[in-house]
Amino acid sequence: MPEYDDTPTHAFLKKLGPANRLAEGDPDKMAARIIETVDQDPAPLHVVLGSQARQATINRFTERLNEYKGQADLAASTDIKE
Repeated sequence: MPEYDDTPTHAFLKKLGPANRLAEGDPDKMAARIIETVDQDPAPLHVVLGSQARQATINRFTERLNEYKGQADLAASTDIKE
């Protein structure tokens, strides 16, 4: 709708256009997959759309998990010892 052409949301969506390669994937398919999650039981709390986004998410969670594993002594140092 032309009423939304000069809004921040529209500017953001233009940035995500395929020509800019900031978002891989088909926006229509993304919207359909999001809507489909409503009918899932249980519905997912988080949805990752696109293979590239999925791999980046897995990589980041793996990094965080390794950071947490490295904090075992720090975490234990605050336990109440009886």
